[in-house]
Amino acid sequence: MAGLKRIMIVLLCCSLIDITMPVRAMAAVSSWGVNGPNSRSISISTVFQLLQARGVKDYRFNVNITTDTESTLAPMVHDMVTAASQYGITLKPIIFTAFQYGDPTDAGKYPAGDAAALYAQGYNRTYGFVSQFRNDIQEWEMGNEINLKVTDSSGNRLFGKGWTAAEFDTPLMNQWASVLKGISDAIGQINLENGTSVRRTLNTTSTMFGFLDFMASKGVAFDVISYHYYEKYGTNPHNYWGGVRPNFDLFQQLATYNRPVVFNEVNCGEIYLSTFENQAGQPVTETCFKSLNAILGYMNTQTSANIESVGIYELLDEPAKAVPENRFGLLYDLNTPKVLLYILTYYAGGTLSAAERQELINRGFISN
Repeated sequence: MAGLKRIMIVLLCCSLIDITMPVRAMAAVSSWGVNGPNSRSISISTVFQLLQARGVKDYRFNVNITTDTESTLAPMVHDMVTAASQYGITLKPIIFTAFQYGDPTDAGKYPAGDAAALYAQGYNRTYGFVSQFRNDIQEWEMGNEINLKVTDSSGNRLFGKGWTAAEFDTPLMNQWASVLKGISDAIGQINLENGTSVRRTLNTTSTMFGFLDFMASKGVAFDVISYHYYEKYGTNPHNYWGGVRPNFDLFQQLATYNRPVVFNEVNCGEIYLSTFENQAGQPVTETCFKSLNAILGYMNTQTSANIESVGIYELLDEPAKAVPENRFGLLYDLNTPKVLLYILTYYAGGTLSAAERQELINRGFISN
């Protein structure tokens, strides 16, 4: 009976009406993941069952360590740790403190709101929370897309710019450096006290490698680089747009930091287009499928950077959000997958049904 029940669960996760079959790619990327909601808003066990069947191992989610979450956040993450252990999922939380939401005082705890207050906010919030999970969660990301908060003299974000640390030497980025150094130092202290090896991840996007250099110059230690990649079909990351500089090989550039790399937000750039239909069989959506397949192929075959993980943004559509943030999902809902999920399943070495496999064959993504 238990064996039959397990088979039925796998069939449900894969949305099958016919016999399942594993289809595996020769993966150079060691782990594949998704971004998803935390267990406050969804049955996390159901999600992890689905991911396990699909070969997906990493789960990135937000952790808002603020005064109004103190009573509920730790129990929620403990529940996620338990479920992740059951289904072989690696949790990849992103740390947010009150400064993410414009509060330098941490709800009045540090009323001065100065550099020392910001450091204390980052350090104390992180130390108290991460310590609880030091043996369960091995990697914490320090904020998300903070580099995009800087603008040039025209008020534009630094897409195609941001190559140098000097471009990030602004009052706001110095405030962020205080917060991030607090977070980074707290994790370092946890490791020192407990003999653990919890890693710190720092993120950038586009050409804004100067953000990493600026934060390093301010004493923000990071062990892993996160990079976000949303590009249209035909983009070649080996000949990537350099903006004010010549085109460059993205993987070679990331390799210069001599750190592991996680591409933990990846999807097709076509989703941003006003003409995107979010429906298989429609032209822009089909181009999106081609784009994601090509992107994962590039990442899976490059040999320059140490890419530990590739994660798709995101697991589910969010219809309550405005366009385009409402349509990045691999599934419309937990029972309705898109072709995007089949593509990820193939690269992750998960289980595809015969019908799903045929969808990829029909599009020329895999051979018969």
